[in-house]
Amino acid sequence: MDLLSRLTELDKNILRKSWSVVSRDKEALATDIFQMIFEQAPDAKLMFSFMLKEKKDDLSKPSSEFTFHALRFIQIIESTVTFLETPEKVDPLLLNLGKLHARHEEQLGFRSHYWSVFKECTLFHFRKSIRADKRLNKRTMDSREIDSAIILWREVLTFIVDRMNQGLEANGLIRKANKDLLAEQRDRDENGSPYGSLSSGWSGATEKSITQISHMLRRTELSAIVPEYFLRRRSDGSIHDEVFS
Repeated sequence: MDLLSRLTELDKNILRKSWSVVSRDKEALATDIFQMIFEQAPDAKLMFSFMLKEKKDDLSKPSSEFTFHALRFIQIIESTVTFLETPEKVDPLLLNLGKLHARHEEQLGFRSHYWSVFKECTLFHFRKSIRADKRLNKRTMDSREIDSAIILWREVLTFIVDRMNQGLEANGLIRKANKDLLAEQRDRDENGSPYGSLSSGWSGATEKSITQISHMLRRTELSAIVPEYFLRRRSDGSIHDEVFS
């Protein structure tokens, strides 16, 4: 079942409300996240040519290339928020990014654990940004609602990573099939065998399904993801959904 298809209307409202807060200064948010990623996984710098131009271990004044790439990352999240109702529309973007990372995996040594680092760094700065926003108060968005937002953002980021990973794996299969076919052809040429069909074994890679379309009945509870505890007011224990309407 698609992760985003589990979101209720309340979930989506929480995501949109929190996004309106964290996205007020996209450039600062983006650079903060990427700086933390490189602090937590320094070897990830090898994935980005512009990092070779940065002063060693000094990201206090990131270059325009650094900022540009960081903002592209934020735009991916923004696109996912835009298509919460129809998440399949963002599939092509995420799958293509996965294919790009497959090339990085082969050429630059991309490691899948970078995605876990990306998720945790993003969640850290999302929470920090929400808590630091002076326009919010306990009546507008209390601590439990902030916790609810972070729980939901973990789901959204997991969706993004899962889709990119599908693109990476599919592209990896195609690349492997290409290598196997070339190796087979070299063997034939060296052994003087007749030219065989180069299409054998190809269909398995190219026909592998990238996405699944599932139409499930919406669940009726307020949220299928966030524990009800976080959606209740401390004062009277009533469900608090009017804030997000």
